[in-house]
Amino acid sequence: MIKHRRLTLYLLALVGSILLYLACGGPPKLSQLPPDELFELGKARYDDGKYLKAIEIFQNLVYSYPGEAIVDTAQYYLALSYFGNKDYQLAQVEFNRLILNYPSSAYAVHSQFMRAVCFFEGTPKHYGLDQTDLVTAIQQFEDFLVDHPESELVPDCRKYLLTARTRLARKYYQSGVVYVRINALSAAKTYFQKVVDDFTDTEYAARAGFQVAEVEYKLKNYGEARRRFVNFLTVFPNHEWSEKASRRVEESTFKNAEMAFEKGDFILARDQFELFKREYPESKRLKKLNKYLKQIEGMSLDESGAEQASSSGNR
Repeated sequence: MIKHRRLTLYLLALVGSILLYLACGGPPKLSQLPPDELFELGKARYDDGKYLKAIEIFQNLVYSYPGEAIVDTAQYYLALSYFGNKDYQLAQVEFNRLILNYPSSAYAVHSQFMRAVCFFEGTPKHYGLDQTDLVTAIQQFEDFLVDHPESELVPDCRKYLLTARTRLARKYYQSGVVYVRINALSAAKTYFQKVVDDFTDTEYAARAGFQVAEVEYKLKNYGEARRRFVNFLTVFPNHEWSEKASRRVEESTFKNAEMAFEKGDFILARDQFELFKREYPESKRLKKLNKYLKQIEGMSLDESGAEQASSSGNR
């Protein structure tokens, strides 16, 4: 009986509390809160990782109090909330809005940096997928470094920039590799050369430089291949492919001489074979090389004898 009475009293008290709560109109609506309280509430939600609620609160502040001094701070945290929620497209829109509407804000510089980060983070991580936004991110990181060379964010900006450029360089490099596999060597060379020319600060520049030389070798442009392999070894003497490049220099030098011989340019062939002998005195190719030189010497003697006979006959 006593327990039943206590339960009844508890229920009556609960109902009374609910009625009193409703009579007072419930909690105040967001639009009814002053801007400072709104910001503190939104900041608390942001710090707790409740980004969707923070977005709602900061949006209310920005749109309800456009003339308040705190509105640029609210705009900044609105963008950060979208970023925290991994909605990078809307985050970059909000960072951009701060840059345009509040250029004198203390958060304008950081917003310019974060706008670029949004484009970076919003790009598919695999280099084989669409990297259009990554190109935009690279341009914006580069603009940031030009606009704010003294900013404390410069080290972070450089790291993001190198990561972005490396991923894009890899995309072009792999395109070149694919074209090599299908024997579209001219197209492959175009992609490798782009990496060499435009992404010299990435790890793929060395690989692409080697691959350009390799394409020239496959195209039987042995003189150009030799020049490019030598250049590779000069710039990247300790690269993992340096040993292979050294072998290619030797092969290109010999094949360039052979090609001159086959074309009947015996003067060039002799010069190239002599060059090879000087550079590779221990090469296994010397036996074959000496045969070529004997043939060239024999041809020279035949030509000399023919000239003498012709001269005697004319007399």
